[in-house]
Amino acid sequence: MTKFFIAALLCVAACAQLSTAASIAEAIDIDLRENLSSYNKILPEVDAAHKADLEKLITQTETALKETDPKEKNKILDALHGAFPEEFNQYLSKKLQELHIDADIQRSLSFYTTLLEKTEAGEWKQDIEQAIANLNSITSETDAAKKVELYAQFSKQLKTDFQDFLKKQTLPQIEQSLSGTIKFFDGLLAEADAPHKNEIAALKTQAEAGLAATTLEEKQKIYYEITNPADKELFNYLKEKYIEKN
Repeated sequence: MTKFFIAALLCVAACAQLSTAASIAEAIDIDLRENLSSYNKILPEVDAAHKADLEKLITQTETALKETDPKEKNKILDALHGAFPEEFNQYLSKKLQELHIDADIQRSLSFYTTLLEKTEAGEWKQDIEQAIANLNSITSETDAAKKVELYAQFSKQLKTDFQDFLKKQTLPQIEQSLSGTIKFFDGLLAEADAPHKNEIAALKTQAEAGLAATTLEEKQKIYYEITNPADKELFNYLKEKYIEKN
């Protein structure tokens, strides 16, 4: 489901969809425009307690969008961390979930529909068809908040053995992502004048541990951690290099 990160910083993994951008600044702007559009859609119905914070976020996002220097953009975005109350962050996260819930459901429907066509899904045909029927039922809900609640419960209601089957379907994807990230780190480490070499080497080791992990949950946890390092300078460097190389 949709996750809200204040200032909507790009993670390295998300940069894949921005690889056609002509510059780092343009790639960042694609993400900023998308988030600004979402904020403006929420604004007309925001409650009074959160209106001022949302207007501030919109203004600062617009400021970042107007800035042409990618490093200055990053400074503006980094400065937003901690600039808003946690209660507002949670409120906005909920409103963004409601705004994007239909797209989230459609992605799930596409996944199950594709899964139904796979030969190895034969023994799970009834479970998959029931999942599709349940998702279609959720789609018909007219209240956005209720729809988010129903969708949040959807996966929890699946049979345990069926959930295990679904995990196996996503396992190759996360392993491919981890392998690709290791190659990306190798490329950076091969550059003679590359900064952050010790940190990148540590991330590569962590990625290799993720590849060797025995559970999908651990692999996903490690993949998130290596693509979202806490060090902002390192984060921004990796983001820029990813866009540059793609």
